[in-house]
Amino acid sequence: MAAAGLSGEDKAEAVGPHKKWAMIIDLNRCTGCQSCVIACKGRNRTAPGEFNIRILFKEEGHYPDSRVIFTPVQCNQCEDPPCVAACPAGAIFKLACGIVVTDWDKCQGLGNCVVTCPYNARFQDSRYGNKVDKCDFCLAKLEKGLEPACVEACPSRARLFGDINAPSGEFAEYLKVAQLIVRKPELNTRPRVTYVGSGHGNGGVL
Repeated sequence: MAAAGLSGEDKAEAVGPHKKWAMIIDLNRCTGCQSCVIACKGRNRTAPGEFNIRILFKEEGHYPDSRVIFTPVQCNQCEDPPCVAACPAGAIFKLACGIVVTDWDKCQGLGNCVVTCPYNARFQDSRYGNKVDKCDFCLAKLEKGLEPACVEACPSRARLFGDINAPSGEFAEYLKVAQLIVRKPELNTRPRVTYVGSGHGNGGVL
């Protein structure tokens, strides 16, 4: 699917203007196993107690018909990211491929973007002068033609990743037939992390 197995020429364009990376998370497949959280932590070495990915959960219904619904959350790589305008240092910007990044050379550690992010996807790293960290779809891996660590680690294949300008495999099939939903749609940030709902209230998305 998608980024896996890119050719040498494609690798050079992994973050170029022709790519538009996106992620689909199928809540019907997610078991809340935390494999994505662990893989992300190992890959990115985030600050103690801080994570680029979290798993939210809630119980719906009543025993014996109750069900636990899991919603993995992270930076949504918004098309209209509120964090960009919130940064007085101009340290946050969106790449042509759609990934929102933070330039640590410019980041002053003020935390404006942390407060502004409606998805609680950013945190300040006290090890590095409170500079702000978050998910970047494992940008360094994409540049090597690989998938994000969370996608590789998911045993239930709940995470599908690809280029929406040139979708392929199961990612392409989901784009064709799935009813994709987002977190907090009323904010109109146009996230690039979308979900296939569980069939429960609001699709099960928390």
